[in-house]
Amino acid sequence: MQQQTDGARRRRPRRVYSAREKAQAVLALWSGRRNPSRLARELEVSWAALNTWEQQALAGMLTALDPGWKQAAAEQPNLPPRLEKLITQTLSPAAPAGS
Repeated sequence: MQQQTDGARRRRPRRVYSAREKAQAVLALWSGRRNPSRLARELEVSWAALNTWEQQALAGMLTALDPGWKQAAAEQPNLPPRLEKLITQTLSPAAPAGS
């Protein structure tokens, strides 16, 4: 059996983030205080992980807040475009493959 040489990649220990840390990261994105790529770099997580946190946060809010409830159009707050797109994707059924 050969020993690994200097050329072998070493993995960093995986950081486990608390629910509070994830919520703070998602809120920083949604409020526009942080750029997604910059935040991912700061937290040393992939963009995919950050996106998953966003989807989980949104799903949790919709579950907690009766998703059937609708505000009048005039009362709806202006949300950042990124959040609007995420909400639309979450509430809309996935498009069939090949469409």
